Parts: sequence; structure tokens; C-alpha cells
Amino acid sequence: MADLSIQNPCGLAQRVATALLRAGGGTTANLQMPPLQGDATDAGQLGLDAPGFLSLPLSPVAFRKARVAMQDGQMPKYELLVSADAVNAQVTQQKLASAEALFAMAAGVQVAGQLFLIEAVSSSVAQGEPYLYRLLLQESCGE
Repeated sequence: MADLSIQNPCGLAQRVATALLRAGGGTTANLQMPPLQGDATDAGQLGLDAPGFLSLPLSPVAFRKARVAMQDGQMPKYELLVSADAVNAQVTQQKLASAEALFAMAAGVQVAGQLFLIEAVSSSVAQGEPYLYRLLLQESCGE
């Protein structure tokens, strides 16, 4: 349903979401991004040096196990609730067009030292502005 109100977006929903995530014991997650520049050394060009990842901090976030029906042999799923203020700060810092571009470029998310893969991203919107991002995560098997 479309929001047909005539109110101008003032960022209230973003501030409330940030405050609630902080008050609810918010933590920090690190978005794992590929390096923006390639390795110019000979070893890097041959693939002998594994490229490192940029760790972009997102805070405050709330991390919890998702409530989805599990099947035998299926890895558990988790969800990460991220403040839109934190995402917007990283989008601006990385000079990207949108939050969707930021999440599409990410190789994964690291929470409490454990790596997770991003399966899906959705956002909650108030007055045409996202105030909260929800990332559906799955544990990385390659650790």
C-alpha cells in the first residue's frame, strides 16, 4: 500500500530504528567487500597472493536466528537487522549509487568472527525512505 501522506521525510524513522537497535544490545557487523584496486605486484597478478577483503563496519545491528522451517541437511538461516543510517554512511563513503549496489558487491558479512553469506536483502520504508535493512544470512561452509 502506498503512503499518500503529505508529510516531508524528516529522518525520524531512521533515528528511531538506530536508537532501538542500540538500546536492544546492538552490535557491529563487518561487510566483507572485495578490494577496490587490484594487486599490482607480480605475485598478485599471477594469483599467488590471495586478495584481502575490505571490512566495512555496520553499527548498530541486531543478529538473530531466523524463524524459518528447516529441512534435513539444510544449514540454519540467520537475519541481520541493520540501521539505514549505517548503510547510508558506507554507501556515501564508498561512493556507490545505492544500498542495493553495496549489498550486491559484498562477498559476505562477518558477525562475531564468523562469516555468513547474504541470501536476500529487504528494506523497511517510511515516507519513501528506508529506515531498516534486513539481510537473510546463511553460514559459510568454507571456514
